[in-house]
Amino acid sequence: MTAQVETETQPLFAFDGLPFAPWCPTDDGVMGGRSRSQFAPTAAGTAAFTGVVSFENNGGFCSVRSPDFAVGRGRYSGVSLLARGDGKTYTLCLHTQALMPGMSYRCKFTPPIGEWVELLLPFDDFVLMRFGYRVGVEPVNPDHVRAVSLMIADKQDGPFALELARVAVRG
Repeated sequence: MTAQVETETQPLFAFDGLPFAPWCPTDDGVMGGRSRSQFAPTAAGTAAFTGVVSFENNGGFCSVRSPDFAVGRGRYSGVSLLARGDGKTYTLCLHTQALMPGMSYRCKFTPPIGEWVELLLPFDDFVLMRFGYRVGVEPVNPDHVRAVSLMIADKQDGPFALELARVAVRG
């Protein structure tokens, strides 16, 4: 007899229902750059993070942050994204109340071009960073995560498009 292992999943955001909670963009314009982005619902019941990264005026990043939420207690081991990409590399950032401004736990991912895929990002792969620099080795505590953000940076100029159907935590 084979034992079945149940994987606990808690959706954080599924974009096929109403109302769509707005995510807040923070692009390099905060430091004089010219990049721009948006995060908006699609007709297909997903959400799209789209825009243009520009190096003009020493810019080079776009990001968008979710509304605050509570993960709740659970035996979660990572974040699951149902995503479709454009071949570019993105960063998922996890925010807690205890972190200073500009700090987050970050993990990079590259969804395939035009193909829906579930990406599993283990909490052990997230690195504590501030303004692009590693600042600690403390592991992320999923019980303390209060918001997520998506970011594109790392010298990837030009248009970008990342589509999400779901963001969840998984056991």
